[in-house]
Amino acid sequence: MTDSSYNPQNLKEKLIENYQDKSLEDLEHGMEIETQYGLCYKFTTQEKLKIKIMGERKVNECILGDLKLIKGIGEAKERKLKEDGCQSIDDLRDHPVFGAAACEFLNHIEKGDSSALSDWISSQYSPSHPLNLLTSSLSGAENLLFMDIETLGLKEVPLILIGVAEASENSLTINQYLMRDLKEEKAVLDGFISHQKTADHVYVTFNGRSFDVPFIRSRMRYHGLEKRINSQHLDLLHFSRRQWKDQLPNCKLQTLEKYLFDLERYDDVPSSLVPDFYLTYLKTGNIGPLVPIIEHNREDVVTLAKILSLLHQKSDF
Repeated sequence: MTDSSYNPQNLKEKLIENYQDKSLEDLEHGMEIETQYGLCYKFTTQEKLKIKIMGERKVNECILGDLKLIKGIGEAKERKLKEDGCQSIDDLRDHPVFGAAACEFLNHIEKGDSSALSDWISSQYSPSHPLNLLTSSLSGAENLLFMDIETLGLKEVPLILIGVAEASENSLTINQYLMRDLKEEKAVLDGFISHQKTADHVYVTFNGRSFDVPFIRSRMRYHGLEKRINSQHLDLLHFSRRQWKDQLPNCKLQTLEKYLFDLERYDDVPSSLVPDFYLTYLKTGNIGPLVPIIEHNREDVVTLAKILSLLHQKSDF
């Protein structure tokens, strides 16, 4: 979000002037790191934020109470089954028609297999169904990875920056991996993927299902990196549209910031201009044009956490 006097070229020139005698080392919270594929630069910051997600017991109640998750049960059949005393999927264990499917579903619940549950819900409804949002909380807030990328273009070009945030009890830790030159992309990818320690980790993005995740996978293949990015993924764009499309002008990330959290950005670099600002940095060696790219990415990641928390609070369940 920018004010009416915003001009990208003027901003770029101002940044170049303000940072002409500075280096990355002069910026706070940054350091050079070494990965198994070489060096890159990492910024680590903290944001005071408590992510409120629905508890496991409540999530299970919501999921188990939806008999339509079992194939062959529609609204009318569900109504009839509940009238006959089957209030949850657990009550269908011994049902002559739906028992086998109910037992399979309950097995995923008992194992806490959120990935299998998400696939099941997506097949019966859609990936953006509210039940899928709730399922993500079964892994716990500590297993959510809020992620956003900045790139040199839309496809088959290098990543500039990857931001990934992890939640603790009352705060968010944001790590951003920066490519200082085109030779450091492999190290940036390795730094990012190091946060994926278990199969329980769930990526949280905004339009990441269409852009961020396929882009990262493409760049990992390009560099021959064998580790795979987890398939568990919450794309908040689709959940946001479902929740707010009739209430807001649009569901762009910064529109959500403005209307939901009363936040507006100034001197921001929109994603469409990130390549131009980054290339200016490469050409001049001046870090000024990098500064708003880093801040833009950081703010995007923090906003993801805020949106997820609000979506849980707004849940109709």
